[in-house]
Amino acid sequence: MRRQLISEVDADAKRFEANQLFTPSAPIAIAELFVGRQPQATKIVDAVGERGRHVILFGERGVGKSSLAQIIPFFIPHRAQVVRHIRVQAFSGDTFSIVAKRIFAAMPFDIEMDDGRRVHNVSEFYDSEINIDHFLAAMKLFKESELPIIVIDEFNEIEDDDVSTILSNILKALSDTGSNVTIIIVGVADNVTDLVEKHESIERCVEEIQMPRMIVEERREVLERRLSRLGMNISGDGKWKIINLSKGLPAYVHALGKFAAYSALRERRIDITEDDVDNAISEVVQSSQQTIKHAYEEATRSNQARALFRHALTACALAKVDDAGWFIPSAVVEPMSNILRRPIAIANFQDTLRDFVERRGCVLQRTREPRNYRFRFANPAMQPYVIMRGISDGIIDEKAKRALSSPEQPDLFSDV
Repeated sequence: MRRQLISEVDADAKRFEANQLFTPSAPIAIAELFVGRQPQATKIVDAVGERGRHVILFGERGVGKSSLAQIIPFFIPHRAQVVRHIRVQAFSGDTFSIVAKRIFAAMPFDIEMDDGRRVHNVSEFYDSEINIDHFLAAMKLFKESELPIIVIDEFNEIEDDDVSTILSNILKALSDTGSNVTIIIVGVADNVTDLVEKHESIERCVEEIQMPRMIVEERREVLERRLSRLGMNISGDGKWKIINLSKGLPAYVHALGKFAAYSALRERRIDITEDDVDNAISEVVQSSQQTIKHAYEEATRSNQARALFRHALTACALAKVDDAGWFIPSAVVEPMSNILRRPIAIANFQDTLRDFVERRGCVLQRTREPRNYRFRFANPAMQPYVIMRGISDGIIDEKAKRALSSPEQPDLFSDV
């Protein structure tokens, strides 16, 4: 039976809408389409509602921490208080004073002048360095009718250790005074102490929230909710290929979903097939960030025609991992053997794993002691890229590709 096609005008309209639905940038759009993360959102809202309580939101890169922090105001129940949401981004060369001035610049207030009322911001009144006392005084400018939420994003980028110490003292001081200000620190880390210097005195006033990768059900809902808004459908095989390939990272669900929709709409179809998803894989590989492409090339480049760096890195991407993305060398044996179509022992790629950690762009991280090493990708986004690159380059065979289309994913494509 010939599939019903939509008009070219409708196809162009849906393509434009797909750009707005997948990876939306506006906070209200993110809030309307936000999926999952309910336990984390609830903990943040509870902390905002409790005077003197703050939040440290941490986890791997690319799991949606910034998106959640950005839309928290939309989760706050309607009440008499007005939410004042201030989000600033931290950078590597920042001092506490620089971060504080960014926050102050987003704190406007009116002043009655001879020629009428004028709007100023707090930063205009601080030409010199800002210290703890200045910051705490500025926090008192918020009214009781306001609910201030201050987000410091990418906190892990700050190299100045003094910032962490000062901020810990500020959190305690705000808690001790029962301030209505909530500070949310967001950053890439495996644990809180990797992100903020933790004092025992602030443990009682800080909600520590780890942001995990998206579970399968959340990824499925992200994809289905957006395609439903587009008035499009996707076959089961294609849907599970996107879900399984994304490895819990929402950005890849968005990218693969969008390019798969593009592929179908080029033929004026609203039904997305597995072939469309295969086309999307090629598109994502081509459009991936240059830093990821460069890191892949640096890790796999060799002048020897028989070098197996690409195969070994692909096997690492296919290895069974734990909840934090770590895998042990024995987990690489099966995928490496399947890729090379011959039995492989750990000794055959042990030196390669070391090179991936110490040389070759340091594409992998390593933990624990010798004989008990665990490895994971330094950049989580590299893992799905390596798998898709392996598909595009023919390194991954048909059996492994078929596993991607299975709801119950075999160990070869074990999930996080």
